Amino acid sequence: MGSHPPMTSRPDDLPNFANPPVVETVLSVQFESLRGISTAQLGLLWDEFSDNFPRTEDQAALPPFVEEFPESPRARVGLQLQALDKPPVPRMWFVNERGNEMIQVQADRFIRNWRKEGQGEEYPRYERVKDAFQRDFDVFQRFLSDRNLGLPKINQCEVSYVNHIIAGEGWQTFADFDKVFSVWVTPSDWAARADRIPGRAEDVRIQSRFVIPDDKGRPVGRLHVDIQPALRTTDNKPMYLLHLTARGQVGSGAEFFDLGRRWIVKSFASLTNAEMHRIWQRTDIRGNS
Repeated sequence: MGSHPPMTSRPDDLPNFANPPVVETVLSVQFESLRGISTAQLGLLWDEFSDNFPRTEDQAALPPFVEEFPESPRARVGLQLQALDKPPVPRMWFVNERGNEMIQVQADRFIRNWRKEGQGEEYPRYERVKDAFQRDFDVFQRFLSDRNLGLPKINQCEVSYVNHIIAGEGWQTFADFDKVFSVWVTPSDWAARADRIPGRAEDVRIQSRFVIPDDKGRPVGRLHVDIQPALRTTDNKPMYLLHLTARGQVGSGAEFFDLGRRWIVKSFASLTNAEMHRIWQRTDIRGNS
């Protein structure tokens, strides 16, 4: 537990965008379920945060998940079986007045979210989100310690970035996938071919996973990449939803956060093309990807 570390600094070798399309960032730790945690205890915990997070919501608890190496068949198909001897404790949201910051707590999870509310709001950057997580997780641990509810034994960390890439700058329709992403190239001769089969894709959906190694090459996590076409609810404008999630574990605490963030930021730069980087105002001079 202890005092929380000084302000996190940004590594110099990471790609940097002055105007990225990120609309949500999530930092989460999963731990062995705390048997002392009940719905009533979560209500008492809210007292610790209610000055800054005056709104609450109850949600269904998230199922536990750990990246396995090698992966079991059960994990491969996403099968989760739980034997319950009592009703599950819900997940509770603590939401700030503006609605752009949130804490989520359940018996085996502590989550800190930032989400964009309104067109003018700027992404606060990972360093600030991480510092806020550490500050609030310290409060949570003190609460548990003061009531002899046990302390979290972290078994998995997760970093997640959600990006809304809106049509209008650099691309217009879902068929312009290759104008946004570097992972899909439409052959230049398809338009001239007589049969034109299959031709230009109407839209593209991609789900991919990548193994994240530690500095010795041992697998410690996975990067999950999900690209989906969608329509913005405010005006039905086409957008591509790019969801990047890094999940894994290094050490016994939240050390994986920085590694997961590194993989997300570098992968975001690698998966998208240079014209979009110009629109998002990429500022790192050396152009690392």
